This record gives sequence, structure tokens and C-alpha cells, in this order.
Amino acid sequence: MNFGKLTDITELDRIDLTLPEDHPDTIPTLQSFKQKNTAPNIFIGSARWGERVLVGKIYPPKTQSRDYLYHYSRFFTTIELNMTHYRIPTVEMVEQWREVSDPDFTFCPKLPQLISHRPDFGQSTRATDPFLEALYTFDKQLGLPFMQLPPHFSPESGKSLFSYLETWPQDMPLAIEFRHPAWFGNEKIKNRAFDLLQELGISPVITDTAGRRDVIHQRLTTASVLIRFVGNYLHPTDFSRIDAWVERLKTWIAAGLRNIYFIVHQPQEDLCVDLAQYLVKRLNEVCGTMLALDNAMSQQGVQKSLFE
Repeated sequence: MNFGKLTDITELDRIDLTLPEDHPDTIPTLQSFKQKNTAPNIFIGSARWGERVLVGKIYPPKTQSRDYLYHYSRFFTTIELNMTHYRIPTVEMVEQWREVSDPDFTFCPKLPQLISHRPDFGQSTRATDPFLEALYTFDKQLGLPFMQLPPHFSPESGKSLFSYLETWPQDMPLAIEFRHPAWFGNEKIKNRAFDLLQELGISPVITDTAGRRDVIHQRLTTASVLIRFVGNYLHPTDFSRIDAWVERLKTWIAAGLRNIYFIVHQPQEDLCVDLAQYLVKRLNEVCGTMLALDNAMSQQGVQKSLFE
């Protein structure tokens, strides 16, 4: 992931990595969804299952590539599905993924560029219909699909975006990731955009990356959030940033947050495993969750579930 990526991690010493305060509307919004005595759904994953460096890390030794998803889905509980950004999967492909993966595993598909990167959001090519067909095929294994807008997409084109979002099926979840600085540099524009998302029942994406601190908007519009966390080779700040997120999630959970999709990115995919394990450990300690780890996995070559 290159968005907000630092070319020199020594720059971390000069960047304020503190999590911003919540937007004033975040807690009241979450409180409107609060349910008594209901534990949140927490899904943790990374962005790629097809990485050979995971063999011996979370995949048993000598695992063949055809079996990567099987083992990935029995360690992590979700994935940022980037493949769908470049092509619309067929129903048959989705059915195959479901057949191979753990029944409790979820997929967070990224909307195809045929939709997110077109001025008319793919309406002239009718790209949405076959993509929705694929999304519905995920059934109970569908996590939170999200639209990653291109960095050049500014609020000047916002009318076309929200016109498209109004056509999105109400029974299909969706999250939006804004990237252009203008979405965050003007409070009036930012508030209007997120107010519209809330009216439409669309969730936010929060991307925590060292090189773009403005995109950590801390505004929630539904009871679900997708957090994309970009680490830096397990630098000490990766862990302190995770600590801050765990504390913030504790506050949000108490207020009424129901679904958390936390995606860990690292320059090397095997490092995502280490940071995910740390995240689960801290969630258990701070939030009282009971997520399960298997720290001996890579030594024993035995696949177990991260969560039970």
C-alpha cells in the first residue's frame, strides 16, 4: 500500500502519530445503535493470502499455493480483498472462496475501479450489477465492502458520487474511503460529506498511515467501521499506535460500536501476523475480549484459529 507511505522511516521521529480526538458526532451516533449486553464483532486481517512468506509463519511447511486461503482463513478472520479492485469476480469464483475458507471467515471486497475510478461510477458500463451479484453470493461471509476513491477525486465531483450512492441497495453494506486532501481540509465540506453518509447508512473507512495524518477523521456514521492500519516494519511506533487504537476502540465499543474490521498492512506480509497478534493481545487486556492466539504456530507448523 503506497498511499501515505514513508520513503524513510526515520521520518517517524518527526511526525505526530497521536490519534486525533473524536468528531463531536461520533459518540452520539454510536449511542443511537447501542444494544445492551451484546458483544461487538471484531474481525482482523491483512490484505493478501497469496504470499509465500506466510509458509512456516501461519501456513504449515510445504503448503501449496492452492491451499493458502484455507489456512489464511483459519488464522485471520477477514481480508481486504484487493483482487476485486481490478476485476469483477464471477459467482463461481466467490463460491469457490466460500467453499475453501472457514465458515466464520469474512471478506471485505474493494469495489472495482470500473466503478470507483469512473466519472459516472460505472453506470454506462453497468458494472455495478454483476459486482452486486458477486457480493450477494458471499452471503454470511460478506464483511464490509468498500469504495476506495482515487486520490484525485475531490469534493468538486461529490454530487456524482452521492447520486451514485443513493442507488446503492439498502440491504448491502458499504464503506467509503476519501483520499483527496480537500475532503478533510474544510470543515464544512467534511461535515456535509459525512452527514450524507450517515443519512445513507454508509460507513467510513479510516486509514491510519504515517504520511497522511489528515485522513484519520474519527467520524463514525454507522455502527460499523473499517480501519486500515499501515505499519512500518514493526517499528516501535507501530505498537504504540496499536495501543492508542485499542483504547479508542474500547471507548467506541462502550458507546455502541457493533462491527470492527481492522486491516493490518506492512511492507512485508509476514509482519502483519506479528502486529495482528499484538493487537489481539491488547484487545484482550484492555477491552476484555476473549480472542484466541496461537503463538507456537510457526514452530509447530500446526494451523489453529486466531479466534475461537
